[in-house]
Amino acid sequence: MDVLSEILFPVIEEAKRNIESASGLEASPEAPLFGDGGLDSMGLVQFIILVEERLQDVAGVELTLASDKAMSRRSSPFQTLGTLAEYIGECLAEEGKDV
Repeated sequence: MDVLSEILFPVIEEAKRNIESASGLEASPEAPLFGDGGLDSMGLVQFIILVEERLQDVAGVELTLASDKAMSRRSSPFQTLGTLAEYIGECLAEEGKDV
């Protein structure tokens, strides 16, 4: 599964329609997800929920992305779409799902 094209890019389009701070998000691995050019804190929470729902629908797996595992990392998985895609790939691999 290509996490960017199958999960994150479609969520960006949905987020732009439903999350006020998502208007500047771009469908690019380098696109900032949080902070300058990205989402505000509430928008990030809403975006993560949309991603988790899409993962359930597409991959049939329930993941909690904003977990202790994510928060305890030296580098946040929520910096860019690319870092989030890598983190999701790791989580799916741990679940035994094809990435």
